[in-house]
Amino acid sequence: MGRAGVLRQLYVQMILGIVAGTIVGHVWPAVGVVLGPLGIAFIKTMRMMVPPILFCTIVDGIVLHGGALRTGSTIARALIIFLAITIIALLAGTSVASLMRPGAGLSLPPVPVNLDLHRQLAAAPINGPGEFLLRMVPETFFSAFTAGDVLPVLFIAGLVGFGLVRIGPAGDPIAKGLRALTKLQFAIFGFLVRIAPVGAFGAIAYTVGTYGIGFIGSLGMLVATLALACMAVIAILLIVVRGVTGLSPFRLLRYFRDELLIVAGTSSSEVVLPRLMTKLEALGASPAVVGLVVPLGYTLNLAGTAVYLVVATLFLSETLDIAMPPDRLALYLIVMLATSKTAAGVTGSGFSALLLTLSLLPDIPVGAAAMLIAVDRILSTMRALTSGLANISASLLVARWDGATISLVTPPPTLRTEE
Repeated sequence: MGRAGVLRQLYVQMILGIVAGTIVGHVWPAVGVVLGPLGIAFIKTMRMMVPPILFCTIVDGIVLHGGALRTGSTIARALIIFLAITIIALLAGTSVASLMRPGAGLSLPPVPVNLDLHRQLAAAPINGPGEFLLRMVPETFFSAFTAGDVLPVLFIAGLVGFGLVRIGPAGDPIAKGLRALTKLQFAIFGFLVRIAPVGAFGAIAYTVGTYGIGFIGSLGMLVATLALACMAVIAILLIVVRGVTGLSPFRLLRYFRDELLIVAGTSSSEVVLPRLMTKLEALGASPAVVGLVVPLGYTLNLAGTAVYLVVATLFLSETLDIAMPPDRLALYLIVMLATSKTAAGVTGSGFSALLLTLSLLPDIPVGAAAMLIAVDRILSTMRALTSGLANISASLLVARWDGATISLVTPPPTLRTEE
């Protein structure tokens, strides 16, 4: 492959975009701040496609299963695996943070107040189980697709899917129409993903330009702790996947390298949803399983958020010199099992889940979390990568549990509509 061929590879373009954004943000910080909307616009463009894709894939998954019994069995298996992954993430975060003590003796500089671009991507927190239920039920059928929230889409998709199963052959035209709509959306995703390097360039330039490498470096121990904890979770998951499916961890990472680099550049795992689903199906997971497990994972399998919650909480307790005895830490971990599910897998949602956790347990002042905003883009990248790999792992494990034969396909497939 010549030099021009290498430059046409998406992962190479992503690396160049990230490096260029870092250089521009450091050398010309004012320019880096101005370039911020490039990253925001790309993520918002990709996120606008997520609700209809989730709807179509969940409905198709239910219809392909053919009834509530098989659908319920797949969902139950997914929930068991999601819970196990969350527990692994919380324990890994606790162990690494307790060992490294990232906040001990830290003196923090002031945090910049220009956070408008960050807030544009922040997800609204869910304050308790009652609000979780209310957020799930949309005002109208169509408002589920315009509110920018995943929960109503899951609710409506479930109703439509089981409704189509109930009416049988009369619903076949609708099911075929939804499959055609899914192909159209995958084609659109295929167009949009080519501009991912531009979005990564703008996002990284804005982060470095706004906060500076020096300021970000002052929180380096926190970043290193979260990185080590996330790598521990990823290593455990890849080892489990290797034991269950026989897939080599290194080959599996290489198989999904384009998607992981896009997530790294945009700090959002939503932007690669259709590509992940296509590649998981090519590995041997059935469309019915992928169509249920992956969308559910974007709400209920946020392993990266779980790691972040415990690491950030212990970091704040050490920085503020607030004691965290074992019994109190155990209570936090129990609460985090729930609050880690309130983030929707988009940029900023992990920070919202942290605010909710601190508001439920008043040991640490909620306002103290503001000191983390300066490096939240970096932390969000780690959260998104970990959650993305957790969803890949969970999908493969559920598919294998469902009896599928998993094998690595080389070269990786393109999007469905490009085959």
